[in-house]
Amino acid sequence: ERAADIFEDRISVIDKLRTSDITVRDLLTMQTGIVFNEAESFASTNWLKSFFSSATNAKPGTEFSYNSLNTYILSAIVYKKSGKHLSEYLKERLFDPLGITDIAWEKCPMGVEKGGWGLYIRPEDMAKIGVLVLNGGVWDGKRLVSKEYLDDATTAHAKVPLDAGAFNYGYQIWVGRETDTFLFNGMLGQNVLCFKNN
Repeated sequence: ERAADIFEDRISVIDKLRTSDITVRDLLTMQTGIVFNEAESFASTNWLKSFFSSATNAKPGTEFSYNSLNTYILSAIVYKKSGKHLSEYLKERLFDPLGITDIAWEKCPMGVEKGGWGLYIRPEDMAKIGVLVLNGGVWDGKRLVSKEYLDDATTAHAKVPLDAGAFNYGYQIWVGRETDTFLFNGMLGQNVLCFKNN
């Protein structure tokens, strides 16, 4: 699905035309080509408008460029489609079944959870999410997430430059380039590194 179509009532016709090739998959794989980034967001009160009116540096779907605002747009999509903030949407589907109760997620100036940063959960709860993915989406005998989706999410879809480290990129997840691993990577060393075959 095209991201601009989802927000056509919130962005200008010109911005919709300019960004019409950006898909949800491009957002998931950090391949939108959008320049507007986390640092620039401090000077904007409308991140949605700033994202879609931003300059681009690559054709969507062609080049990896890590940008937390891609994840913010995914959070805004969840809110637009479900009427629930990302944490509310995940609470019944993921957090409650995993016993994750201490959650806080920062919001943008428009009141949408940031998605790409600002999530506060305990380290042991981060580990639960890693175990859930390692178990193919099953927790305590109950399926919480589709195995097919998780297999796809932990498969490399975007090639990351070699000088950026040992990982390529799946759907919002770093994927080992030469090892059967995946990584949830947060600011200041908040990492969950998972080994698929151990």
